[in-house]
Amino acid sequence: MMPNTRIIVADGSFAITTAKRADTICFEDVSRVVVYKLDALTTDLICCDIITGSAGAEQVRTVHEEIYGFEALMLRLEKLPGFDRKWREKVILPPFAENRTIAFQRSSAAA
Repeated sequence: MMPNTRIIVADGSFAITTAKRADTICFEDVSRVVVYKLDALTTDLICCDIITGSAGAEQVRTVHEEIYGFEALMLRLEKLPGFDRKWREKVILPPFAENRTIAFQRSSAAA
C-alpha cells in the first residue's frame, strides 16, 4: 500500500484512501474478515483481509496496523455480530507465526 494510505471510519462504512482514490465499503457488505501476521524479520506486522461479495465475485482489501485508522477500523469491525473479539490473542502468539484467523464470517442467512 502507498505510504499515504489512510482508513476513515464512518457510521455505516469505511474508506481506504490514497492520494489518488477512495475505496468505500459498507460494513453490511463485509462477508468475512481474516487477520494474520506477516514476519517482517525483526517484528511482526498484523494484517487484515476484508472480504466483500460472494463466491466467484469476492473482493479482498488488505490493510495493516501501520496504516492510519487501522485501530479505529478494527474496533468498529469488532461490533459486527459474531466477530471474534479475541482475535488479537489468537494472532499475536506465538511470535513470527502467521496465525491466520477468521475473525468474522457472515452467515448466509444473515446476508
